[in-house]
Amino acid sequence: MAINVNTVYQTVLSILNKESRGFLTPDEFKRIGAQVQLDILDQNFYDYNKAVVRHNAGRAVEDYGDIPEKIQQKIDPFYKTSNITLVAGKITIPSDVYKMINIATTDKLLQIEKVNKKNLSYLLSSPLTKPTTSFPVYYQTDTEFVTNPTLTGDLTVEYIKTPSDPVWNKTTDSNGAMTYNASGSVDFTLHESDRVQLIIGILKYTGLIIADPAVIQAASGEENKTIQLENS
Repeated sequence: MAINVNTVYQTVLSILNKESRGFLTPDEFKRIGAQVQLDILDQNFYDYNKAVVRHNAGRAVEDYGDIPEKIQQKIDPFYKTSNITLVAGKITIPSDVYKMINIATTDKLLQIEKVNKKNLSYLLSSPLTKPTTSFPVYYQTDTEFVTNPTLTGDLTVEYIKTPSDPVWNKTTDSNGAMTYNASGSVDFTLHESDRVQLIIGILKYTGLIIADPAVIQAASGEENKTIQLENS
């Protein structure tokens, strides 16, 4: 479930206008919103790891209190798969990869294990660890995934995608007044439960742009309240 870009923008403008704190242009909103969305995605990975550790230590509850599952639901909107044809045992890394999850054959019967390139020579040096077509591996370069031994056919790449930048598209009348235009607009990929954090984060960065410490302090205060509530 995406977060409507117009709802977020209007909420931010409403808060700024109420406090007479200035105006945030659509272009500034786009740049700030894109950064905050990435910040929240990164934080969700961190929170998920922390929640799993607590869960495994027996410090968690199931059902509605299953925190790892809740955080995973926040990350799931960014999940993506791509089927890519191997060329000389290599596949080009999709341009929107943010974090890799898994590479396997398209029928899911064979998973390709990731290794560090510097360790490949050690694996190849022993018959016991040498990769085979039944137990292949791959390493990553700046632009490609390279399989060993050289595989052919198609592979399915599972990953977390880089979110698209939010876009608040508009129409402008003869007086310069801007009206939201859903056509051409791009919503936030974030889960609806992250909407409050998104708005707080945008306000925090907005305070830096308009050089208003009061906005930064207010947004930081709300952010700290949210963090304390989550950790309580």
